[in-house]
Parts: sequence; C-alpha cells; structure tokens
Amino acid sequence: MMRYIWLAVVAMLSTNAMAENRDYSFFVDSQDRLCMEKSKFFINVFGVDAAEDVCHGITESVRIRIVDAPVDESSLAGVYLERPFMIIDGINLDPVEKKTLTDLEAEVQQVGLPKILKSLGYTPILVQFTETVRRSLQENSKVLSQLFSFLNNNKQIPFPGAKEDGFVVMGISQGGVIGRYGAYLYDTHRGKNDAPIRLFSSLDSPHQGAVMPKGLFNTVAFWSDEGGSSAAEMFKDVLLAKGAADLLLYENKCEGKSCKSEVNTKGRFLFEDYRKAAEYKGFPTVLIAQGQLKGFIPEHKDEYFRLERHVEKGPFTLGSAISRMFYSETENGQIAYNRKKEKTEDESKSDFRGRTEFDFIQGSTYPFAATLYNSFRQGFLDAMPEDMKLNLLGLSIKLNASWTKDVLTQDRSTFIPTVSAMDLKCNGDLAVKSDCGFTQSSIGFPFENPGNRSSANAAFAVDPTHPRYNEAISGRHVEMPFENGSVNASVLNGMQVDLWRILCEVAKYDFDSQLGQFRNPKLVGFFSPDTKCLDANKMPDVIRNAGAVQEYPFAYARYDYNADASEKNAAVRFKLPAGWKKVSLWDHGVNIQANSSFEVDVKVNNLNGNWMKAELLVCRLKSCSGYLQLTEVPVPVDGKTHTLRWRMPANDGALNGMRWFRLVLNSDGGDVTIMNPHMVLNTRGDVPVPPKISSASIYPSSYEVVPWDSGVHVKPYDDMSGSGLEILYEKARHGVHFEFGRLVSMDDYRNLVVDYWPGTCQRTYAYFDSKKMTEANLANGSLQNGFVRKILPLAEIIDLNVTPHGSESAHRLNLQSSLANERCVVKSIRLE
Repeated sequence: MMRYIWLAVVAMLSTNAMAENRDYSFFVDSQDRLCMEKSKFFINVFGVDAAEDVCHGITESVRIRIVDAPVDESSLAGVYLERPFMIIDGINLDPVEKKTLTDLEAEVQQVGLPKILKSLGYTPILVQFTETVRRSLQENSKVLSQLFSFLNNNKQIPFPGAKEDGFVVMGISQGGVIGRYGAYLYDTHRGKNDAPIRLFSSLDSPHQGAVMPKGLFNTVAFWSDEGGSSAAEMFKDVLLAKGAADLLLYENKCEGKSCKSEVNTKGRFLFEDYRKAAEYKGFPTVLIAQGQLKGFIPEHKDEYFRLERHVEKGPFTLGSAISRMFYSETENGQIAYNRKKEKTEDESKSDFRGRTEFDFIQGSTYPFAATLYNSFRQGFLDAMPEDMKLNLLGLSIKLNASWTKDVLTQDRSTFIPTVSAMDLKCNGDLAVKSDCGFTQSSIGFPFENPGNRSSANAAFAVDPTHPRYNEAISGRHVEMPFENGSVNASVLNGMQVDLWRILCEVAKYDFDSQLGQFRNPKLVGFFSPDTKCLDANKMPDVIRNAGAVQEYPFAYARYDYNADASEKNAAVRFKLPAGWKKVSLWDHGVNIQANSSFEVDVKVNNLNGNWMKAELLVCRLKSCSGYLQLTEVPVPVDGKTHTLRWRMPANDGALNGMRWFRLVLNSDGGDVTIMNPHMVLNTRGDVPVPPKISSASIYPSSYEVVPWDSGVHVKPYDDMSGSGLEILYEKARHGVHFEFGRLVSMDDYRNLVVDYWPGTCQRTYAYFDSKKMTEANLANGSLQNGFVRKILPLAEIIDLNVTPHGSESAHRLNLQSSLANERCVVKSIRLE
C-alpha cells in the first residue's frame, strides 16, 4: 500500500520536478514544409523550417513537449535530443473540450512513464495533433513523418546521436495507427545517414479497426435530428468525421434522417493502404492489446440501458421520450429503440434492428453505454424537469414529470478488439474478418514471436500472466490508475506490465549481439536480451517504482589530471594526454553489493581526435595492484554528456574486500569532464549467457592486440626458430591485452597454453579480465620443440564467482609485466 501512496505523490509532484520541459508548435506551410512556430501576427503564423528559412502559415498541425530535456547551452533551443522516445497521443472525441499537452503529460505521469524513460536514458517527447477527428489519418501521418525529418536534422534542436540512436515510437490508441503509418512514410524515404526508426510500439491501437456499439450511432443520429439535442448533433458529426470514421470497423452512413452502421472493409484506408505500413519490415514492431484473449465472448447483458420519461396532467400524456439500446445476436434483433412525442404533435420514433456481434468481441472496453445513458438521462431531465409547469392563459399549471424506466444494465462494451490491437491474422487474412477474433485463445500462442500470426515482431494481450486476466470483462481502454485522489492497484499493475513488455522488447533490439552489450548503457542491469518479456517477475524496479533509481554517492574521489579536485566537485575537468591513462579513483567504503552498477557521466571535446574508450577497474587496494577489469566501452567524442555504466557481478560476496574503483580512458587525448560518479543499487536484471569463443587460437588470430600505453611496444618477431609477437615493457605493471570484442565463454576448454621463446617472459603474467587475485607467471614452463610451454588451468586464472552464471568467460586476455624493461616473445597462445 505504501508503494501506491508514494506513486501518487510522485505523480502529483512530477511536473515541478521536471524543469526543462520545452514546448514547440509546428504548422505546414504552402510549400508543404513543416515549420516550427515562432510567433503570431493576427491570423498569420510566422516560423522557420529545419534549415531556419522563414515560412508562414495559418493553423497549427502538431505540437510536442520535450520532457526533462538534456541541456545544451550552445544550441538555439538550449536543449538537445538524446535517444528520443516519441509518445503519440490518441483521438480526442470530445467535441467541446480541447485536450492539451499538459493533459497528456498528466496521464502518462500517472504511471511514471517520463521518469522511467529518463532513468533509462531516453528523452520523452509528447506528440499531440491539434485535430484528431476532422483531419484524416493520412494527413496526420504525413505531418508526423515530416516531424521525424525535422527532428532528425534541424538548426534549432540538436540531435547529435541521430544516426546511432534513432527514434523509438509508442502510439497510444489512434496515435498507434498514425504513428505506424507516419514512421513507415519517414523510414521509407529517409537517407542512409538519417536517424532510423529503432522500434515502433502501440498501446491498444485499432490496427484492424475499433468498435462502437452499433446501437450507439443510431441512437445519437435519432436525437440529433432537427430540433433534437445539440450535443447529439455534435457527437454524430464527430463520428462521421474522417479521423474517427476511418478507425471504426462499422461504416456509418446517413441519408437524410436515416442512418445505418455496417461492417465494411473494402476501399477503406485502414484495411487497404494502411496494410503497407503494417507489413513493412524496416523496423521492429511491438503491439500491446489491453483486451483479453480467452477464446470466447465475455459474459454480458443483452440490454445496455432503458430510459423512459413522460409528462402528464391528469389522464393526459403531454410529452414523452424513450431511449433503449440492446445487444443482438440475430439479424432481426432490436438494437436501438428511440421515441419522442411533444405535446399533441405526432410522435417520432426509430426501431433499429440487426446483428451486433462485434459489440462484445474479445477486446478492451469503454463505457459507451454509461456515457450515453448519463448524457441522455440529463437531457431528458432538462427537457422534462421535476418542477415542470405549463403556462396557459396566464396561469402556471404544474405538470407531473416522472420516470417510467431509468435503468443502466450493461455499462460497457468492446472498443478495441484484442486481435485488432495485436494485428492478428487467421489463415493469412485479418482476424477481424473471420471468427478468429472471437475464438482465438492465449493457450500456446507465441506472443514474443508470432511469425505469420501477426504483422508484428511481438504482440501481447491480457494473457494468464497478466494481472487483469481474471477480470470478467477486460479493463477499460487505456485506463488511468488514479481516480478521485486514490490509486486503483489493479489498473496500475496492469499498465506497468504493458509498459514492461514494450520496454523489454526495446532493450532486446537495443542489444548489440556482436559487441555483447547494450548501445544504451542505461539499460545495463535493468534488462537482459535473453529475458522473456511475458515474465512480469523480471520487471525491473525502475518500472515498478515509477522511474525512481536508488543511488549511492562516493565519499572519496581523486583525479589524476586535476590534483585540486575531489568528491566535493560536482564536475571535474582536465586535459587528458593520449594513451591508456588512469584518470580517477573512488572509494566505495564498504563491500560492493552484488548486481549493483557503477555509473559516471563523461563529456569529451577533442579538436584533434575522434575516439576514446573507457574501462573500469574494481580494486582491493587503493593502489589497485589487484583488480577486476570490467568491459571496455566506447565514449563519444562530441562535446555532449554521456553516461557510462558497468554492472557488478551477480554473485553475493564475489567482491568482498574490494571497495576501490579506477576509471581508465584510452584515447588520442582530449578535454574531459567527469560528473556525477555514483553506484546504482537496484540494477537486478538478468545477465545473458555469454556465447562461445569463436576460435581456440588467441594468437596468432584476428583478435586485436592493444598496448596499454606508449611505454609498451608490440611488433612482429622473426628468427631461425620461427615467427611470433615481441612485447617490450618499459615500466612495471604495464601490459597489453588481446581483445575478444565481447564477453565470451570458454567452458569447452580446460587450459590456456602459452608457447614463448626461451629467456623471455620470465616476469610476465597472463590473466583474463575476470582473473583471480593470484599470480599466473609464465616463468618455469617446460621446454618443448625449442620453445617454453606454460599450461595454465582456466579454473586458476578465471574467478567463476564474478562471471555470468559461473561460466569460464572473459572479454580479453591480459599479458602484464611485474618488472621494468621486461621482454616477452610469444610463439602462440591457445585454448585446449
């Protein structure tokens, strides 16, 4: 319970906590350019395009809010984009109230989504179209593709990592349809150096159409007739407008006063041209349905509501109004009955009949009936109030107004069919066109790899592992957890699982299998590429706790190239010479917690070079004479702040007695700033199983040999005995390593075998980066065929307590001298 109270506080305070929100409005000018609005002069809008050329327009098309944007004082906007995560809002069916970006932010804050994304290294960008009903899906999709192009390369808001990071897109409801088609339009026309769409996802979007009760439209159409309800008239216009009409499985048509609703997919955008985007394989797609997949229609009532109200005076009925709405399984079943009679005029009525099978197809629900019932009930009361009177010949005559029927029986029905949100297929055709939509079960369904069962790479529904599966009727479409000042735990838990499934898939596609690491270091420790995204038990704390991350600062810090700096400095700047350099030292003070992570922000400027790599040494002593060497990671040299994160071993007690951290930078030099070093304590995600090493021969091989600094000289060697590799160490404790390119497993082997020239390598030690704290001297080997052979059991030079799953794994093999001016000439290094 305390967690939910805390989440409520986070939601209420989050707007104040994120001070760097930036809003921008865009319009399309007469030259079909998307322009960022600058100012308004009367009805004319002035702005600039991506190249900062002046343009003019009239109406706003789309607006965005960059939430908690990273600061860049050198840019015109004062911010820049770092891994933009686009959240596209859905349709606004309210004909009166206009939804704002603040409304959208308040909704996504209820589950802590912006804070979650920021904690995971993404920049949340809220996207909202100014007209979601009267503009067609195609029009807004085109504007979205133009927005991607603008953000990819413009002079206002820098996007330095565009080509590498690209866009992650999540569309909500209608926003998923616009997002998918807009992403398709952009990705099929972008240049090879432009930002790609890294992944598209949708949250309960109608990829095969949405459903409103068939009786709803006919009821609204009746009461919007001339002299009827103005609210009903506005709502009918909304349902007939392009942005809404194209989303609905039922096609609504009106001729005069007569309106009808029929299932029609022929010639309609969603079922024809949109399928190009649905079948596009240029980027991965993850679709989330908030409806159940139980294989049968959920239980429901056949009647939605009955409203009957009349006015009497004595034996005379002076006026009446009736509205009833039903579910029907037969072609001649009653769907909607509406009648009105005013005074002595002839009555007007409509008795609409037909079959409404899609009203309760498996899917997420919406209280259409309750909304209609409440609206009409109030309308009937307004027309026939309790104290109704009749003025006759100057006399006020009291009339008797009362309810004959006032019953809401079934408040909700299906809105987004589950198979529509999952874009499922049956026998190669869309599932909504067959019985599959009603009968598809989650039993045995391959959600994480549906193959030809869906157009998506992964498609999830409310399955038995989902916290809302046991509800009689699925939860409401995109339901928010906070209501009337309190939190609905079931809704919150369900929404967190939906977000977990999306972000879990995002992490899978972010993982670079060649390097064995995430492109985004902020995912380290929270996610694993091997995790089953159906398993909610693997959900990281960062999602459960609405983006909160437990951090532990260092009480001691020293910087090798800035002697005056210490832990008291928020940021430390220094000039770094070229080479493999130890640059900073931190004291953790206590034993390092398993599964925690070391994190630091680094910014590098270098006018003369363009590369830098970083690695972390975990040390037992301040001198770092014995250490665990963690993965080498790249550091962008672009003048922007980048986070580096290393995860500690998963085994409890593996690092007992080790409390010091050493940061090493290997580069061609630069102007370096180090900021915010700390430990992240709640990175408890799975660790992937390392792949097998590609070759048993470490030397000679294609593995890169890397000297640690300019005092280590490596060159080929030849004499009458053969060829090899000569290593000269000018100083003690200097060395080289053979880089495997990623963490690899050597579980198929037992020994490391090193052959070298006699008289060399006597004070050289061989160890993997996951070494034990014992020496593995190459001296004292046996002479074989003119060379000295040293056999080192892997179990003696790899610490299985610090490797994933206790595997004999490592990123690199190190050769290090314990003596100055040491010479080591290697013939071969291999595993056996």
